[in-house]
Amino acid sequence: MQKIKVQECSKLALETGRIMLQSGSSTNRVEAMMHTVCRSFGYPDSDSFVTPTGIFLSISDGDQQIATQIKRVDQRRIDLGKITQVSQVVNCLQSESCGKLRHGEGRSRDFLMELQRIDAERNYPMWVTNLCGGATSGFFCLLFGGSWMEFAVAFLIGLLVSASLKYISRLPVNNFLLNALASALIVLLAKTIDTWVPHIRLDTIISGGIMILVPGLALTNAIRDTMSGDLVSGTARGVEALMITSGIVAGSGAMLKIWALWGY
Repeated sequence: MQKIKVQECSKLALETGRIMLQSGSSTNRVEAMMHTVCRSFGYPDSDSFVTPTGIFLSISDGDQQIATQIKRVDQRRIDLGKITQVSQVVNCLQSESCGKLRHGEGRSRDFLMELQRIDAERNYPMWVTNLCGGATSGFFCLLFGGSWMEFAVAFLIGLLVSASLKYISRLPVNNFLLNALASALIVLLAKTIDTWVPHIRLDTIISGGIMILVPGLALTNAIRDTMSGDLVSGTARGVEALMITSGIVAGSGAMLKIWALWGY
């Protein structure tokens, strides 16, 4: 077992937790991975407290030296691939036969380089993401009872909204307004296409388009955190999912009302 400086171990554990938390991991899994990193580098005595917006980590060397650091997490997204990759690299720390990390003094440096590579990696090009967004909207439209014509419309709307989210997310707005704008755009596109394409059901198209905005993973993590005893994180994630849902409802409802006031 390689033992490094306590400050360096704290840095590696916090970086591990930050990447996983930003990628949508549950807090209990983040804490477990951070403890594994600390234990692998010779510090089994560690405590952490993880919330959706911050990480608190304290490491003791067994004598008198205690390192406590805080990492603020502002941006969060859904990237299950990065969570899996970080978990695999952390598990390599406990394996003597893993080829990703060298043994001895260079092990901590290799581990940090692997974390930086994972953090900078883009798993899928933008066109694949947009295509999957369109497919999600289209197939949910079919699931809600839509026809193949409505599937095509929902696919087009999902494709356009997925591409637009890249630019909408750059606006200096919070998640509530971000989802409100995106859902309003879905309704606007559906209503516009309805004026050109007759005999389509807007309810199935709009429902299918909105599904790409629904915070399913956030709600799942809220339930997982609550069931595992992380009541603060579970409550925070639940409120976040509720606010996102409220933004979706507010945006789509406002656009429907505006369209009705126009007389359509």
